[in-house]
Amino acid sequence: MKKVYLLLLLILSAGIITGCKSRPDACVTGTGFYFDTFCTFTVYGTENQSIIEDMKSECSRFEKIFSATDTSSELYRLNHGEINEVSKELYECIEKALTLCEYTEGHYDISIRPVSRMWSFTQYDQRVPDRESVAKALEKVDYSDVLLEKTDDGKYRVDMADDMALDLGSVAKGYIADSLAGLLEQKGISSAIISLGGNIKCLGAKPAAKENEAATPFKVAVKSPFSDGSGNGDETSVYADIVYITDMSVVTSGIYERGFEKDGIFYHHLLDAKTGYPMENDLASVTIIADSSFNADLLSTVCFLIDYEKTVGLKNDGIIGDFEAEFIYKDGTVKRTEGFEEHIHK
Repeated sequence: MKKVYLLLLLILSAGIITGCKSRPDACVTGTGFYFDTFCTFTVYGTENQSIIEDMKSECSRFEKIFSATDTSSELYRLNHGEINEVSKELYECIEKALTLCEYTEGHYDISIRPVSRMWSFTQYDQRVPDRESVAKALEKVDYSDVLLEKTDDGKYRVDMADDMALDLGSVAKGYIADSLAGLLEQKGISSAIISLGGNIKCLGAKPAAKENEAATPFKVAVKSPFSDGSGNGDETSVYADIVYITDMSVVTSGIYERGFEKDGIFYHHLLDAKTGYPMENDLASVTIIADSSFNADLLSTVCFLIDYEKTVGLKNDGIIGDFEAEFIYKDGTVKRTEGFEEHIHK
């Protein structure tokens, strides 16, 4: 269940956030391709370019943990039965995701990898598996068979059947974004933007443009699911909202960035683990605002699968901490939690 690549647009990549050159205070920027997506980093209050290199090094390290296709990565080796002792990072991602598998009654299930790897949504390889193959693969999908253990000697174990495999596309980038923000805080940085293919993490607030002015919230654009992405026409045809956030994350999951039509049927990448096929509902996108990018990443997929009312219940239950959500439906209807409205400046 991979996230859509660029649902949220920042000016440093598409024009919403002021670039460093127009600011009197120092900043450093960098880009890279990690986790199968284009990533951008902007760090304010420093001219030390090595900070960007440190972030890139961390991204490379995390790829060796979370990549589902790199044969030397932890996740790949776990999925192929080569290891059951894992890093704290991989363990924590699996542990948190499992807390929400039951809440969705199995519609969200990180053990869906035997099914999800049968699909392909890339431009040059659009593949729909046959129903017989999907049904057979679904026999290997059951989050309750994933067993976690923290040993007395401080090790982390994940045990599951040999034919099971995990898909962490719905959580890994959020976890990584929070970790990168933590790295910056350790270096004394209080303001930065981390964009991991549409998973937006804003550390602190946007520095003032002039001396003696106060910092302001960052502006993040939520792309309209009905935009062709060309940027033609007025802003409202391209963006569903402009949200203002400080020290928070914004993540969107939607059907329009990774999908294709075949034989008159539209297929998107947000799979229902109960059926092995794209979730059938009236939603076009779900956007989550939360303090934790880890939570926002996970919830943007989970909430798409459970729809608005159960999302409100999840929020009220406090199972995963506080968050705000926006649901945009295929007919243009919009539903938002009350707190989400507060982040939109009219």
